[in-house]
Amino acid sequence: MATKKKTAKTFFDYYPDFPRDKSHLVQLCLPREKMNNKKTPQFPLMYSEKLDGVFCFAVCDTTSVHIFSRTGEEYLSLEHLKPELYDISQALCTDVIIFEGYAKGVPQPTTSGWCRDQKAQQYAVGAYVHDALSLDEFWGTCKVRSYAERYAALDTLDVWSYHAFLVPQYFADTWSDLDKAAERIWKMGGEGLVVRDPNAGYFPGKRNETMIKVKKGVSYDLKVLALNEGTGKYKGMLGSLVCKFRGGKEVIVGSGLTDVQRTRWWSPFFYDEIVGKIVQIDAMAESTKGLLREPRFKGVRHDKAEGDF
Repeated sequence: MATKKKTAKTFFDYYPDFPRDKSHLVQLCLPREKMNNKKTPQFPLMYSEKLDGVFCFAVCDTTSVHIFSRTGEEYLSLEHLKPELYDISQALCTDVIIFEGYAKGVPQPTTSGWCRDQKAQQYAVGAYVHDALSLDEFWGTCKVRSYAERYAALDTLDVWSYHAFLVPQYFADTWSDLDKAAERIWKMGGEGLVVRDPNAGYFPGKRNETMIKVKKGVSYDLKVLALNEGTGKYKGMLGSLVCKFRGGKEVIVGSGLTDVQRTRWWSPFFYDEIVGKIVQIDAMAESTKGLLREPRFKGVRHDKAEGDF
C-alpha cells in the first residue's frame, strides 16, 4: 500500500486562533548599526556565536512535534530532529523550542534550501538550540521569564545528543569584551555574535536592543526590483541585482553571484526565482551618500517575505 505524501502546512493551520500574524511570530535580532544608544541594555550582557544557518522553531505537545520557519511555514525535511526536540520539551515541561537549523561548513543558502525540501530528509542539519518558551509565554497570555532563566533551564538538561546541541552562552561586561569576542570569531571565519539582555523577556515581531546581532560590516535583507545584464564575460548573463534600499534609493549588487546563478536567473524561465524575492546583502559599510560600500550578494532569504526597507 502506497504511503500518502505529507503536505506542508503552516503554523496557522495548526493554531488558527493564534493572535499574531506571520510577520510577528518570533523575535528577531536588531543589527548593531541600527541600535538606539539611549536604549542600550545594562551590562553584563550574554552573547553567543551567530551561526550562519536557518531560524527554526518547534512546537511540541504530548503527541507530536512540528517544525516551522520564522514566518510559520512548516519544514518537512527535518524529521530526524523531532525525537530529540520532544525530549527537550518533556524535560523542561515546555512547548516551544527555538533553534538554528545549521550544518557546519555549509553555506546558508544551501541549508535554507535543505530545510525547505519537501521530497527528501536532510540529515546533515542539526538543531542548535538557544531558547525555549512555554506555549503560554509564546502565545502572550502570561508573563515571560527572563532570557537568563530560560537559558538556565536549558543548561540543566542532559538530553543533548546526536542532532540537538545547546548553543553556548557567555557573559561580557563591556562593549570592548564583545568586540574582542567578535574579532576572535571573525578570524575563525565565523559570522559574528548574538548579544542578549539576560533580564529581558520575549518580544515577538520586534527587533529591539534586547537581542542584537554583531556582524562584520553591515548586512541588510533587501527586495530585488530588477536585473541588469552583464558585460564582458557576463554578456548574455545576469550582471547585477537592483535592490530596494532606504529612502527609495536603489543598490546595484554584482558581487557574490555564481556563474550558475547568473545564467539561470537571466533566463525568462527562472526570472521569478529572484525578482521580487528578499536577498541578504552584506557590505563593508554605508557610504556618506547613504548607499552601501562594496555590496555583496549572500543568498536568497526564502524565510522572509519583506525586506528591511
